[in-house]
Amino acid sequence: MAVRLAKNNTRPRESQVERFERIYKAIRERICLLEYPPGTLLNEAILAREFEVSRSPVRNVLQRLNYEGLLETRNGVGTIVSEVDIKTFKDIYELRMRLAELMGDMSPVNSTPDTIEALRDLCSRAESLRDNARDLTAYARLCNELHALIIAQIGNDALREMTDLLYYRAARTWLIYLGNLDWREELQILHRECSEILLAVEIDDMRGVGHARRQFLYMTLTRISRYLVEV
Repeated sequence: MAVRLAKNNTRPRESQVERFERIYKAIRERICLLEYPPGTLLNEAILAREFEVSRSPVRNVLQRLNYEGLLETRNGVGTIVSEVDIKTFKDIYELRMRLAELMGDMSPVNSTPDTIEALRDLCSRAESLRDNARDLTAYARLCNELHALIIAQIGNDALREMTDLLYYRAARTWLIYLGNLDWREELQILHRECSEILLAVEIDDMRGVGHARRQFLYMTLTRISRYLVEV
């Protein structure tokens, strides 16, 4: 798969940390959205040209993504996007459910008007997506936004980092199987999850957020497991 080149543009000076985060999040999202599907070979030189940096920061990003399980290095081949087997997917979801239960107990962050407004907007877009043709990428982006809003409410650094890591470890596998599930039903479920989390956030109930998150993670795992049995 060819890796696209970005157009040249002017960008404000950024620190090494900011540069790393920009490249890291961009590549991670492409993997999550299957723009780089499993097996895609990532070329340091091409990515460095795209992001207008030397190869060193790109190499550092790829090393981190390798450590997080999104990439793997094969001798004689290079760095490729890794596969996620269904056993690993299930293990990750079971751990994510456990971590969701801790959200209300480990330094929860008080909600802000901006967070509440962002959740309301997300709920509205999830509902309107039902009127459009099947758009898995748009759906996945909404899921990513919901995840980002949720982890922003987690005050415990270790819990937030682990929750974030596991989300992206499993997101692309979920997206692969989403195409086999009922589209309108999945949108209804996403809208319901957004709505329940919004209600909890509006009253600063992070235990309620965690409970809702755990419930819908369980429902997702159940639906995919049922499909695997049927096929």
